[in-house]
Amino acid sequence: MIKFLTVCGIFFFHLNGRCLCDLNVVYQWNKLNLSLQENDREHRYIPENNLVYRMKIWNDTLFMAIPRFKRGVPATLCRSYGGAIHPYPSLGLQKVGNCFGMQNVKDIEIDHLGHLWILDVGNVYDLEPVSNRSCDPKLFVVDLNTGYIVRSAVLPRGMYTNRSVLSGLTVDLKSLTAVVADIGPDPGFIVYNLQIGIFHKFPCELLATAKGYNEALLTVSPIDNMLYFTTIELNSLFAIPLSVFGVPFIKDVGHYVNNQGLKADTSTAMIMDTTGNLYLGMTRKVIAWNTLKHGFDVKELYIQEVRLDWISSFAFDSNGYLWIISSEFKDFRESKSKRTNMLIFKRYCGTTSFALHEVAAAGSVNHTGTTAVQRNSVNAKYTAENLIHIFTLVILHVIFARDIL
Repeated sequence: MIKFLTVCGIFFFHLNGRCLCDLNVVYQWNKLNLSLQENDREHRYIPENNLVYRMKIWNDTLFMAIPRFKRGVPATLCRSYGGAIHPYPSLGLQKVGNCFGMQNVKDIEIDHLGHLWILDVGNVYDLEPVSNRSCDPKLFVVDLNTGYIVRSAVLPRGMYTNRSVLSGLTVDLKSLTAVVADIGPDPGFIVYNLQIGIFHKFPCELLATAKGYNEALLTVSPIDNMLYFTTIELNSLFAIPLSVFGVPFIKDVGHYVNNQGLKADTSTAMIMDTTGNLYLGMTRKVIAWNTLKHGFDVKELYIQEVRLDWISSFAFDSNGYLWIISSEFKDFRESKSKRTNMLIFKRYCGTTSFALHEVAAAGSVNHTGTTAVQRNSVNAKYTAENLIHIFTLVILHVIFARDIL
């Protein structure tokens, strides 16, 4: 059951005069209640194993990654308009073992054209004693205007192993290029350009840090054309020029990495706003750093805020609010409790993400969340260069047409 709460008066330092002194709990779940139809009941559903882990916002709709950390997760990608949570784009597209569909969505991102980028790591039940990698990892790109998949790109097997830890997803809006990190035994950045449709992997030994539970956090800044990154285990925040990924056959891109500064604690979520502020979620607090200033001079937004346990995601909306997802992930991971106690907060900052800023700058947004200029741009991109993908997408839509409609 979803509860609506409002809690105000939490103290934090101002990044700018427009930030207000509150941290509002918008939604709270003890167990996630997924909306399923009667004919979907054959899907085994264990509510306490369903955890909203990543979230992005587009046109007042919440898009949620619910990883298959454990069994009993019928839908690993969902959406909500603020009430019930529904599988997206369909439940039939998310059956375990169906390698045409989505197996385990670990991260999502939305670009300024209304594309939902989806990292499906392929293996499922990775917090159980025996995980299962029955399908190859892949990147999906869904057009949020139609709900149709416009790209399903399977990661070449030479770029990952059974021990790969694929995590983190960010998109360079200028080139429509996605970057994912592999922090397993063969560490590096995996780069995929939507227009070209080709993967490249750039080795980076700095990412070889996976000992316990670990994941990468990535975000691109169009202001300085840098990729900012860290992992849960790394002690520092790093940056690397995006131009490095335009030069193939580099043995180790770690030589081009700049150490921005030491983190005071482990970090579990990261996001960048249009003014150059980078936000990091840590234990009991959120910190922010203005990347446009010299030195790693961070501001602590929330100090010992007991409601911020494991911050798994940030998101901006088009109204200037920063959304924060926190849960009892540590207890969930170690099976110490059957309650996930997920909290979604928001606070006003008067800023937004680069993708939403681009939409606002391009013109008025229609009910689907895009402008006429952007819709024409989307249509223009899927011409001769995408013919190699059409056959696969036709199969996908034929197989799952009944569920989508």
